[in-house]
Amino acid sequence: MRRSARVRRVTTPSFVVQLADLERGPKRVSFPLTEAFLAWAFQETEAEAQGEGTLELELTKTGNEVMVRGRAQAHVHVPCVVTLDPLPFDLKPEIFLLLYPEPKSAGAGDKGKSKGKKGGKRAEEVDLELAPEDAARDTYRGEEVVLDPFVREFLLLELPAYPRRSDLPSPEERLSSRPLDQPEASEKPLDPRLSPLLAIAGRLKTKKE
Repeated sequence: MRRSARVRRVTTPSFVVQLADLERGPKRVSFPLTEAFLAWAFQETEAEAQGEGTLELELTKTGNEVMVRGRAQAHVHVPCVVTLDPLPFDLKPEIFLLLYPEPKSAGAGDKGKSKGKKGGKRAEEVDLELAPEDAARDTYRGEEVVLDPFVREFLLLELPAYPRRSDLPSPEERLSSRPLDQPEASEKPLDPRLSPLLAIAGRLKTKKE
């Protein structure tokens, strides 16, 4: 499955919500996942979108925190890892994010003072296991929430890691269907020049018995 040209990043974000619109309460939004956006989202993969998708979200602002919940949906074709035939997949990722304002960059005098420490431990000593709500944490910038990179990431996580036609036999099935006296494909046939030596070895074995 080849692409005729490399897709470039769309300069104008497709999914943007203003913070001011969230001050009055939760906001529900719906966006089409255009073919241009999906082509950009899947440009580093073998997946190809089949038409437009949909994106439905609810955003809630509490203090500086913005919670994003919803679902995206897109139909794609991914080549089979064995036959390269295009296989259809419906991607329906659940989206959940907790977004905070992007922190201001630290001044030159602050570098090296507090970075790398958390709760009295060095960064490499901190437990790397994250709760689901911690894994969903990220940031937004300025007075608007741009959701494009987050939506792309959720779609990519839904792509099958090993797309394979369901009608193909598994490696275990191929082994079980092979007759016991049939050599495996990896076994090399006997060199005919060794036949006399094998015959002599067989006669010696018979005399010993």
